[in-house]
Amino acid sequence: MLTVAISTSSGQFALVIGADNHILFDSSAYPEHERELDDALSAGLTHCNREITEIGQIIVDIGPGGTSRVRTGIAFANALAYSAGIGVATVSSMELAGIDAGYKFGGLPVVNTVKSIKGNAYIGLYNQRLISIDYGTVHDMVPKLVRDFDKFTVVGFHRDAILRMPALKDKFIIDSMMSFGNVRIMIEKSDLFTRNPLHFPTFAQPITEKTLIHHE
Repeated sequence: MLTVAISTSSGQFALVIGADNHILFDSSAYPEHERELDDALSAGLTHCNREITEIGQIIVDIGPGGTSRVRTGIAFANALAYSAGIGVATVSSMELAGIDAGYKFGGLPVVNTVKSIKGNAYIGLYNQRLISIDYGTVHDMVPKLVRDFDKFTVVGFHRDAILRMPALKDKFIIDSMMSFGNVRIMIEKSDLFTRNPLHFPTFAQPITEKTLIHHE
């Protein structure tokens, strides 16, 4: 059985195909296949010498991220799941980045930010699990999120701003040097994401400021 993982939140689409937690194809290694997901899927199946009927799991990053790209990637994942008669599992880009940075930096709490409009941002807090996703300004939200932590890691667009924030001068902040989580984790740790796939007529939906999900 093949697993197809789709990243929608980074600068380019990424589509990874794997089996048994092993990577078989990663579109980011083939820039000519990064722009269109249908081309990436076709190229990936050809590269692996596999058929579309062998896809048994689909995992899609539902944002937050660039709204148009996230919506397009989710629509592709939903259509593929529907045509294959299987479910689609979802993961927030905030959770993906939290898991990625958590493994790399010893399980420290992770603050992740994604730039939005009018000076706002999506701000996620991951600490062994996704605690929350908030929407607002980094300077207002981040000090409140990390008030109980002496040490944490930062991921995303606003890393430098958080590192220089006077309100956090007494905190030990590690710059992950990461802008986004790695889509390959969706394959390598697929069991974390595929427990409750969505099946038609329920489809994956993007995370936006209007559909923001808080995890308690």
